[in-house]
Amino acid sequence: MKFALAATAAVLALAACQPSAPPADPAKPAEPAAAAEQAATTGCDVSAETQWGPIGPTDHPAYRVEAWTHGSICEVSVVTLAVFARDGYPIYTWTGQSQYLFGLKDAKDAAGMKTALSDWIAQGTELETTATTLPPWEQTEGQPKRAEFPFMPAEGIDKAAYEQLQKDNLPTLCFPQGSESLQCLALRSGAPATLEDIGLQLFPG
Repeated sequence: MKFALAATAAVLALAACQPSAPPADPAKPAEPAAAAEQAATTGCDVSAETQWGPIGPTDHPAYRVEAWTHGSICEVSVVTLAVFARDGYPIYTWTGQSQYLFGLKDAKDAAGMKTALSDWIAQGTELETTATTLPPWEQTEGQPKRAEFPFMPAEGIDKAAYEQLQKDNLPTLCFPQGSESLQCLALRSGAPATLEDIGLQLFPG
């Protein structure tokens, strides 16, 4: 019993001699929040979104266009574009690579890519264009009166279908899908709404 008491006393005495943890230095700043935020945004996983018309009544929100990138390096990240109907249902998706896309291929970091994505989707959504703005069929790709930068109708669209698009005055949405062309879609409202690929608009690269 005396031995146990003595051992306990020795342990307590030894613990009393150990230096306690130094108190926090109030003058020393804590780990900056920016460091944690930077770690969370490493890579090029960013997104941007905007609304797109035709704008309905106040109780019907606009369509939504969203784009995002995924990858560790912005210059070679995967780009996805999606269009959502007023009920939130996705009616169109497209995927490409940033290195081949006008407006995105020069983004070097996440901040730059976020700005570039916003500009990329804004090109086709800021103006409420319709199929009536497409050039006449005679000036499209493959025609005798082909324009310098012609529209290239999608496969399966002949003259009758092309001119019907214009007659129906369908809303159109175009976005850069390469270095020298825009991908153009026509909206057919209904239940459900659909976006139809109508072709490519070439522009100077």
